[in-house]
Amino acid sequence: MSTKDIRRRRYLQLVGSGSVVGLAGCSGGSDPGGTSGDSGATGGEGGSATSDTEGEGGSGAGSMGGHLRVGQNRTVSTISPIMMGSKFTERWAVKLFYSTLTRLDHQLQLYGDLATDWSANESADVWTFTIRDDATFHHNGETVTASDVAATFNTVYDSEVGSPGSGTMGDIGTVEAKDETTVEFQLDGANSDFPKLVAKGWGAVVPEEIATDSSRRQELGSKEFGSGPFELESFEAGNQVTGVAYDDYYGTDGEGTSRPYVDRVTARTIPEGSSLVNALKNGDIDIIWEPPVDQWGPLQEASGVTTGRVPAGNIVNFIMDVSVEPWSDERVREAVKLAIDRQAIIEGVLSGLGEEAQDAPLSPSYEYFAEVEGRPPERDLEKARQLLADAGYPDGFDLEDDFDITFFSAADPPERLRSAVLIKDQLSEIGITFEIEQISYDRYINDVWTKAPCYMGMYGMRISGANFMKLLLHSEGGWNGESHFSNEEFDEAITTAVQSTSSEETSQAMATAQEVVAKQGPYAIPYYDDQIGAMREYVQRYNVSPLSYLFYADEIALGSGAPTR
Repeated sequence: MSTKDIRRRRYLQLVGSGSVVGLAGCSGGSDPGGTSGDSGATGGEGGSATSDTEGEGGSGAGSMGGHLRVGQNRTVSTISPIMMGSKFTERWAVKLFYSTLTRLDHQLQLYGDLATDWSANESADVWTFTIRDDATFHHNGETVTASDVAATFNTVYDSEVGSPGSGTMGDIGTVEAKDETTVEFQLDGANSDFPKLVAKGWGAVVPEEIATDSSRRQELGSKEFGSGPFELESFEAGNQVTGVAYDDYYGTDGEGTSRPYVDRVTARTIPEGSSLVNALKNGDIDIIWEPPVDQWGPLQEASGVTTGRVPAGNIVNFIMDVSVEPWSDERVREAVKLAIDRQAIIEGVLSGLGEEAQDAPLSPSYEYFAEVEGRPPERDLEKARQLLADAGYPDGFDLEDDFDITFFSAADPPERLRSAVLIKDQLSEIGITFEIEQISYDRYINDVWTKAPCYMGMYGMRISGANFMKLLLHSEGGWNGESHFSNEEFDEAITTAVQSTSSEETSQAMATAQEVVAKQGPYAIPYYDDQIGAMREYVQRYNVSPLSYLFYADEIALGSGAPTR
């Protein structure tokens, strides 16, 4: 049986067992099926299925009201859409209060939020968005205009501002308001996925007078000035954030019912996994956002709880900077890939909730995933040792003693460090040894990421696979400092994939790009994980998404059994 057949069978087994689940209902904004300009992107085998019942109440008054309480074991340190980092908790928290031009649903289908229409020129390097005229800012009631959109993106991409979002939404050159409701993006290169990219949290629209004022931008860390479904009630950094429904929010579902469905939402941090599960079992919270994988068993057994599981694409990657020895030798990199016991890591780190990866960042849940022949490789210690000997290391090497390289791993999320520990033990079997310097997440972001020559990386699934790979691995990509990988065949293929408006051409280019990275690239990637979720049975209209930060609280409803109704 082929790898593709195995992956397909695995997905169908998840569906058949009820593990791939959500609670059905309309998930979109004013047009959840997309607007003209919809790219038609799909989640492939990674999309979530839904249950047959919507739950008591359906749409309308029976599903309205209540306080939605979301538990998570990670923190929200800021609610600034301009200066937030890469924490997924912050990305979805920001969207409680702010509007973006577009959104993606749990099946990765694109639909409009602020934008009612979008289109590109023939070469896809100029994109024009028309925005709605009934969106208003919470703090002053003024209408959101194209000038606010332009100011937001120009600020995020201003190198002097230093926003972590710069470069993540494509190669944006200039953004200009053509009139009150029309905004034009001039890109430095064609990008057929651009309408998806602006759905990111860094695309959350901030008033022009705040976005362009360096002093007032500082307020965004603890105050909100958005036009989204909720107004900020309170924020305790690292603990919890609460919003109340904005009376003049423009959003409706496909049946014309106003959103948000709930009156209030709280995101609360509960760091310890079993405490998080107990809070759900006891009815203290309604949903666990991204439950710890080691709590999957207890959650499935919990009374009154519904669990959801979908194939996704979060990865950990053992990073080998090809600009330094020993990682500059492709044989050494291949030896590392051959020495890793991927299934042991999946069982030990993910409790079996994942599948073996082929050392390229894209999982089968991405639209243009391509299988690479001979990948993932079978574990072969003998061949790995021979490759090391051929490269001049017959006895292996110690990273610190022989190359003055320190291996780093942040402890957050815990899957990262657990993976690093197992890989360390597995590589020792072929003579590659090192100690792990455990660091905080903040130090990882500030001092290690894209700077150190060897460390344990971790990336969540992204909106656009082509743009993600370009950012990481193109020789001029914004995050190329992580590995300094440079390959002309890859650069040409990934550039074509990003720019092409032909799905056939994109598919061929993506297949080439993934093969180059899997066989020659700077990463050993042991797994693609599954995304899981858990909720009380009275929660309605919630679907677990393969992209965990595509969590829109305004689209979730509480049935009459909810204690806060």
